[in-house]
Order: sequence, then C-alpha cells, then structure tokens
Amino acid sequence: MSPRRAKAVQGRVGDDPATALREHLIDAAERLLAERQVTAITTRDIARGAGVSDGVLYNYFAGKQDLLVAAVLRRYRRIAERFDTDLPRPGTGDVEANLIAYCEAARTFQAELLPIAASLLSDPALLHRLLAEIHHQPFSPQHTHDRVRDYLAGEAALGRVPTDVDPDSAAILLLGGSFFVAMREHMVGHAGIDPLRPQVPALVRALLRGAR
Repeated sequence: MSPRRAKAVQGRVGDDPATALREHLIDAAERLLAERQVTAITTRDIARGAGVSDGVLYNYFAGKQDLLVAAVLRRYRRIAERFDTDLPRPGTGDVEANLIAYCEAARTFQAELLPIAASLLSDPALLHRLLAEIHHQPFSPQHTHDRVRDYLAGEAALGRVPTDVDPDSAAILLLGGSFFVAMREHMVGHAGIDPLRPQVPALVRALLRGAR
C-alpha cells in the first residue's frame, strides 16, 4: 500500500488495509451522493474526496457504477434496519397504537429513501441495477411488507383483528398510505410545511374501521 493510501485510512481501526480502503472509498461516494445528482459525480470526484489517486478505485471496484451501488446499498441497509427495530409484536399493547407505530416507521423509512431514489432518476441504468440488488438483500422492500402482513396475521390469529381481513391487502393499504404521506412531506419540506403527519393515525383508524 502506498503511503498516500495508508494515510487516507489512518483513522480506521480493526480493518485490514484492503477492507479499510474499500470502505473509505464507499464513505467518499456516500458523502457525494448526499450532495449532488449521481450523474454529476465523476471517478475523479470520488478519488479526491477519498484522498487517493484516480486509479485506486479500480483496485476495489469494476468502475464508478459499482462503487455508487455499494454506497447506496449500505445507506439503504442502515435505513431498513432502523425500520425493523422495536416494532410491536402481535398480542402486545393496543392494535391501533401498534399499527400507528408500524405506519410511522414505514413513513420514516420511505421518507429517507425518497431523496436517494430521486437522485438516481437521472441515471436509469444505475437505478435499475440498484433495484435488482436491493431485492436480493435481507431487508428488501418485500421484507417491509412482510413485517406488516405478519403482524396483522398474528393479531387475526389471536382474535384481535377480524379473521376475514386479508393481511396482504391491509399491509399494502397501510404502506401505500404511509408512502403518500412521506412523498407529500418530501415535496413540501423545503417550505417547512408538514400538513399530513396527523394523517398517519387517521389512516390507521380508517383501515381498522374498514376491517371491522
């Protein structure tokens, strides 16, 4: 490893040099993704942000697109793991309060994904590749749906939700509603307006009224 590359990863403890530099390159790419459109990011930008020479990237990735996919996937995993934390289990607490918790968690998850998706719209090839990669992750979008569906199915088995409610359809309605709230918040957030947050409990109550 050249002295310049060693200096770039001095702060990383516990990683072998190759892993440390690979993660360092992903860090640099992730910072750039937060600042600009994906089509405006060059290999040289990433190298400068990482403090390495331009050719170093190709020692760890096939090209810029591979590195950007790795950076977005890492951010996606962090967001998805937060969604999956501390969600209520069937049979605990109040069903309405529990579904509000699921809906709020989904709204937060979707709101954090929207800027990432928007930045990738300018590069359809990269977006399609990322979508294919995400669906092979443990925390795929299907996993989000399955968590809500399994909760509803568990409550139905306990008699706390009517057994004729289709958990799959109810999960789609809940997640679709939370996505609309997240998208609306994203669109008006620059103006400091937050008109639909109170709608999350109302969405859940409407779903439960329909179920009953």
